[in-house]
Amino acid sequence: MKNLLVLTFWFLAFSSFSQLTNVDPDTVCYQSPGSIYQIPNTLGYTYTWTVNPSGSLISGQGTNQIQVDWSSASTGLIVDAVSVFATSANGCQSSISNVDVFVLLIEPIITSIGPFCPNEPCVNLISSYPGGIWSGPGVSGSQFCSAVAGSGNHSISYQVTVSGCQFISNITVVVDPTLLITPIFHN
Repeated sequence: MKNLLVLTFWFLAFSSFSQLTNVDPDTVCYQSPGSIYQIPNTLGYTYTWTVNPSGSLISGQGTNQIQVDWSSASTGLIVDAVSVFATSANGCQSSISNVDVFVLLIEPIITSIGPFCPNEPCVNLISSYPGGIWSGPGVSGSQFCSAVAGSGNHSISYQVTVSGCQFISNITVVVDPTLLITPIFHN
């Protein structure tokens, strides 16, 4: 009876282990310095994690939670990027659970504008990826106004947030200075 009880506990622990760890795919931000992966902890078990060579295991080997650095990974889908299995104190091993990782990168392309003369009408700012936020001198909503920005070189930013990842593109907009002409004089 005791062996049956231990076997039942072992089966339940590992069946719940495999059901709770299949999340496909996990989305991480391009050059993400740290993502945490975990499974429910079962006392008395050691967890062995494997991380695809695109990532780097930072901490947690042997525990039910690890941290992975994806900062050197290329963009796109990494199949079976993280895997784990558990080993009991008696050496029994669970099945392996894997998760795919999608490294997300969005590079919004900003249409170049200018140069401008002072006091020109406002112009629309255009990006290849909609839904972002424009910022910088002379920016109002999604327009650039040279009269508000004033003369000089101005850095305009466009920030897009997708799946918790933030991507920023910048352009420089030039507004020529106002030329002040002195009064006409006679020699």
